[in-house]
This record gives sequence, C-alpha cells and structure tokens, in this order.
Amino acid sequence: MNRLETALTEGAPAAGILAAYHFNADGEAKRIAPEDVDSAIATRDGWFWIHLARADNRCRNWVENHAPLSEIVCEILLGDEEHQRLEVYGREIVGVIPDLQLEFDHPTEELSRLRFGMTDRLLVTMRRVPLRSVENVRHAISAGTMFTAPIELIDSIVDHFADVIGQLSERIGNDLDIVEERMWHGTRGDETQRIARARNQSVRIHRQLSQMRGLFHRLEHRVAGPLPELSAPVQSLAQKIDAFDHAVADIHDRARLLQEEMAGRMAELTNRRLLTLSLLTAAILPPTLVTGFFGMNTKDLPFLETPGGTWYAFAIAAAAGAFTYWALQRLRAF
Repeated sequence: MNRLETALTEGAPAAGILAAYHFNADGEAKRIAPEDVDSAIATRDGWFWIHLARADNRCRNWVENHAPLSEIVCEILLGDEEHQRLEVYGREIVGVIPDLQLEFDHPTEELSRLRFGMTDRLLVTMRRVPLRSVENVRHAISAGTMFTAPIELIDSIVDHFADVIGQLSERIGNDLDIVEERMWHGTRGDETQRIARARNQSVRIHRQLSQMRGLFHRLEHRVAGPLPELSAPVQSLAQKIDAFDHAVADIHDRARLLQEEMAGRMAELTNRRLLTLSLLTAAILPPTLVTGFFGMNTKDLPFLETPGGTWYAFAIAAAAGAFTYWALQRLRAF
C-alpha cells in the first residue's frame, strides 16, 4: 500500500467526517472539528451527533476502530443491506431508513438510505449520497434549533422526510385534480400519462412508508423494556408515519379509481365507434351488392337498354340501403 492509499484508509481516526456536533444539557449545538471528535466524546458531557460518508474509507475506519458502539451496530452501519430495518441491542438502536437524495442542492425524487446507530449520548449517521432531510436538519441546527437527545434529532429527520413526502403527495393530488377537471369537461390532454405517473409515484412512496410504519410500531414494543424513556418519542414517530401513509394510500386509491374511470370511458368511446362503423357497413353492404350486380356488364342485364336505367338502378340501391336501415332500427341495433 502506498503512502496515498495509507492516508486515505487509515489517516487520522476522525478524518473525513462530514459534520460533528456536541449538544449540551439544554440541547444547544456546537460544531466540533473532526480531529477533536474522539477527545470530545471522551471528556465532555451532553451528547454528540457524528455524520459520516459511507464512501469514505477513513470514516469506515473510524466506525470500526474508534466509534463507541457495539460490534453488531458497527457491522450494520458498514453493511451493504438496503432493506429498511430498526433493531435494538441492549441500550443501542441501529437502523436503515429512507430519505430523498439531494444533488448539487437540487432536490430529486430518488430515494437513498440513511444508516444510524444511537445510544443515550451518541448518534452516528452514515449516507452514501447527500440526503435532503439530513441537510434540512443541519440547516436547522445552524439556525439555532436545539435537540436535548439523539431520539429528538432522529424524530426531526423523519419529520422532514414526512414533510417532503407530504409536498410530493400534494403535487400528485394537484395532478389528479387537473385530470378530473379535464375528464368532467370532456377536454383531452395527457391524462393517461399523468395518472400513470401519479400511481407510480404513490406506489413507491406508500411502499416506503408502510415499511417504516411497521418498523416503528415494532420498535415501540422493543424499547419498552430496555429503553422505556424512548417509548413516547417512538410512538409519536409511528403515529406521524401512520398519518402520512394513510394520506398517500388515499391518493393511490384515487389515482386507481381515476384510471379505471378513464379506461371505462375509453372503452365506451371505442364501442360507440365500433357500433357506428358496424352500422355503416351494414347499411352500405346491400347498395354495394346492387351496384355490383348492375356492374357485371353481362347479356340480358336489367335496364341495360331501358331509358333512365341508371336512375332505376340507383333507386333500387337506395331502397336497399333504406330497408336495411329500417330493419336495423326495428331490431334496436342502435
């Protein structure tokens, strides 16, 4: 291993940390320099939030060799599993939860994962790409927001995620409002694409929220014994996720009903057009047979030598069409 590789993988124990904060007993935050993290955790009161980049080998080295967390929690933090999870090990909580990516300070709808390990005085979070809710919490801390415990900061991250999901749900609902207006007024546009996009987005969001809801409800029971002080905050988190999940589920049901309504209208329009085409074909067929008969140009053809024979043939063809139309009406074909 050359000198550069050694510096990148081993380096200073806390090198590569994205952000580190110390919170005093009142919840007031103070930024810590990366090189001071280890000494601060060892000597200061209060609690700490350490935010790391998973792609940085120096941060992985710090988690493995310096983070005051159990081996199993560090293993989950550094693992590659992308499924959501929340586990309790003694008085430690470790989890993998979703968040929306933030690319060059521009929000997207792509989801990624936030990993966290938590004790009563330490919160370690890791991400592969910048995440919107985490950055919102960091901005809130810079603006003076206080957190007296790690669970409050996790609550804020989930709260910001729920707010963003709420904004997405509102936008999806507005798209469905436009589709409804166009449907009731008979105007045509990109309704099919809008509904398909709304259903796809709502399904993706609902899938994430339903998993989170189940995890936090199970966590609520798991912390009751070893961490009873977290029961109320975890219950509050579960209730928030419940509310947003129900709202997204309602939007999904609404999109599904609109899609079914549009499919029914399209089927009705297609059937009406097919009926019109069938009636035209049935009405035109007898005159076509008559004109075909008179167009054979064979000997002894009726009206061949009769003055005005063409008009007689035309009258017979028109009469055949009229009779067919009358017969279809009698049969209530339309």
